[in-house]
Amino acid sequence: MRLTLLTASAAIAACLAVSACNSSSTAPSGSAITSSGIHMTAHNGHPLWVRPAHGVKILSGISCDYSKYNFCFYVEPGNSGPYVETSDGSSPLYNAATITKSKNGKVAKKFSTYFYPDPGDPTSQYITFKGKVKKVQPVKYTDNYCIGFTPSECANGSGSELHLGIALEP
Repeated sequence: MRLTLLTASAAIAACLAVSACNSSSTAPSGSAITSSGIHMTAHNGHPLWVRPAHGVKILSGISCDYSKYNFCFYVEPGNSGPYVETSDGSSPLYNAATITKSKNGKVAKKFSTYFYPDPGDPTSQYITFKGKVKKVQPVKYTDNYCIGFTPSECANGSGSELHLGIALEP
């Protein structure tokens, strides 16, 4: 029972974090964290799913700070993924992302990322880490992930933005 309450509390905190990520009036109006990702209603009324791609290792419990991140996952050097998938079932989606150091918010230069297809539905995010990892590392990076229904929404701040935690594993 206690574990269920803790899990529910973490999910509620994560849902609140999703809503707080975007201060514009087009922030997702309804959000829910499930075992398969984030389900929310986008500003245009469409249902929107953001989830780890098939086979991606997800961090859970105390390994992922749900007050900062919508969900967390491992990136493996040399494996470009895909790592995250976005879909709404009917509209082409435009995506943008910047990977930053969680500690100071500076761009993490050892990462590169792209979306394919862009636009697309579903759209997958590919991430490459150009460095060496000797042991499993905790979440140290943030994937600032934006979803828009037009090319300009992420550029002008009206897109739906999420913050995903990235940890590294060899």
